[in-house]
Amino acid sequence: MRFARPRAFEVDYLITPALGGADDIHNLWPESYEATVWNAHVKDQLEDYLRDRVCAGTLDLPTAQRDLAVNWIEAYKRYFGTSEPLKEDRQQ
Repeated sequence: MRFARPRAFEVDYLITPALGGADDIHNLWPESYEATVWNAHVKDQLEDYLRDRVCAGTLDLPTAQRDLAVNWIEAYKRYFGTSEPLKEDRQQ
């Protein structure tokens, strides 16, 4: 989007620092809040879920990082067992 509203996007980490992502320009990308169903808010749900699992010791860090970096949408679908984003209050 060439003329997107600035508040419609966030500069997001590909791999969040909570999961060991670098605070580096190569780990940053613009992510829409509104453009698609698969937006910044949905990715945040997955990041929180993966962080919780890593901290609980039920998921290893390299797997969480790889799942975010390779295809976070497919990872979301697999972890949450759905083909579309869940409402925040319905997370597993």
